[in-house]
Amino acid sequence: MQTKRFQKILFLTKFNFKRDWFKLSLWALVLIALFVGVAGKFTSLYGSKAGIDQIVKTLKTPAMVSLFGKMPQGPYTSADVFAAEMTVFMAIFAIIMNYYFVIKNTRGEEESGVLELIQAHAVGRMSHLAAVLIESFVLNFGIGLIYAIGLQFAGLSGTDTNGNFLLGIGLGATGFMFATVAAVVAQLSDNSRSATILAYLIFAVMYIARMITDVTHPKYTWFVPLGWVEKFSTYQDNNWLPVLFMLVVSTILIILAFYLNGHRDIGSGLIATRPGRKSASFFLRGPISLLWRLNRISILVWFFGIMILGMTYGSIFNTIGDILKTNPMFSQLLDTKAIDTANLLLIKQFIGVLIIVFAVLALIPGISLINYLKTGENKGYLEIIHSKPTSRFRLFSSVTLVAFITSIAVLFAGILGLYLGGNAVMDQPLKFDLFWNCFIGYLSPTLIMLGISTCLLGWIPKLVSLNYGYLIVGFFVKYFGKLLKLPDWTEKITPFGFIDKVPVHNFDVATFGWQLLIAVILIVVGYLGYRRRDLISG
Repeated sequence: MQTKRFQKILFLTKFNFKRDWFKLSLWALVLIALFVGVAGKFTSLYGSKAGIDQIVKTLKTPAMVSLFGKMPQGPYTSADVFAAEMTVFMAIFAIIMNYYFVIKNTRGEEESGVLELIQAHAVGRMSHLAAVLIESFVLNFGIGLIYAIGLQFAGLSGTDTNGNFLLGIGLGATGFMFATVAAVVAQLSDNSRSATILAYLIFAVMYIARMITDVTHPKYTWFVPLGWVEKFSTYQDNNWLPVLFMLVVSTILIILAFYLNGHRDIGSGLIATRPGRKSASFFLRGPISLLWRLNRISILVWFFGIMILGMTYGSIFNTIGDILKTNPMFSQLLDTKAIDTANLLLIKQFIGVLIIVFAVLALIPGISLINYLKTGENKGYLEIIHSKPTSRFRLFSSVTLVAFITSIAVLFAGILGLYLGGNAVMDQPLKFDLFWNCFIGYLSPTLIMLGISTCLLGWIPKLVSLNYGYLIVGFFVKYFGKLLKLPDWTEKITPFGFIDKVPVHNFDVATFGWQLLIAVILIVVGYLGYRRRDLISG
């Protein structure tokens, strides 16, 4: 009986690899190129003792600790700096990759009816889930192994074989652990959208818990599975215990996923969706209200989730501001007013680093909503609307409007959270104008990124996901550009690169104007393409 439950598991695994080979290869190539490429460049960036001391001083500030985690004790080499900067960052990318593949291949295939067709043949009840997990295992540990081999040949000074394989395999174990998290939530929800929201909620809670414990009590980070990546202590203690913990948790979650899978019907979830009304509400008469109805939960989760993240970051403003106050040398050299001014500058620089994070996060739900015009067509969800006298302009403008409002609202929520969280702990409250400048400054590049999505949707809908890749490039350049000493011109490859260090400096009205004009042009061009092209059918 047990054997029949896993019948044809190898066949389904090979089928999954054959179907997903392009996407799997693309993800693997990008991650490996990023990881090994940065490793190969790092010795030239931070090869001297003076350079290492300078970057370590930066990485030990509370702001950097909250972003990258707490560094182990020195002395430090180029390899230690590389591990400190790249570990959490690469772990986050691994989590995003695994959430995408596992939820799409489990709950997504149930939703589309593909799984029902598969299970109509002589395959085991558990074979499909097992094949997805095997695919994920091979993907994560395959990438991890190449990471390790790549580090061996990257010529990064200060590395050792044990540390290279710990970092590579450890990142693979991190990705696989979150793949099993996705496998469990895919059993709980009865649709892929809710499963994705639930999975990212778990990730967000872990990220915030990791950040708080890193800044306040680093020992408590052991209680946060996401924080285990920092406990590798790569090239220092080379601690394999977190990897063991990850494998144990993954095993438990796999057993739980199979148990839940065996106690539900195909197409259903353990968290049932509440049935709707027998007749539609009076307000449910147009595309805007329909889109809000369909996406209201995810929009609210994004709004309040980002606000909480902002409040969490804001809650460490006082810690950042105390850096100069508690330094005896600065106390002797500067008076109280000068120290307060310097503290404010530090906080502004910290906010400047965070704003790009909030802008990128705010764009994810907006781009996703615009892309719904393509996915909804593919899955036939929009057939009813297209069969009614609803013009393409009305549908396009409704989706675009909801997407733009969502991204703008989420960006504002993150900045508002920073303001509320910061002023809750600061002795001298920060003015709201400072945060408002951040919001206005990053509004125009946010609108351009959404405009690019509308263009892709209108003219080349098969490539709508490209904007996510462009978004990642923009985030990487702005977030890591200074640390990796990238040339200044690289910042200009994204619209975010034209924002002049807001809020350290005021936003540039002229830049805001021409970026807004470009965004409007992109939207109009996108609509012209959408009006002309044929509808996509599944």
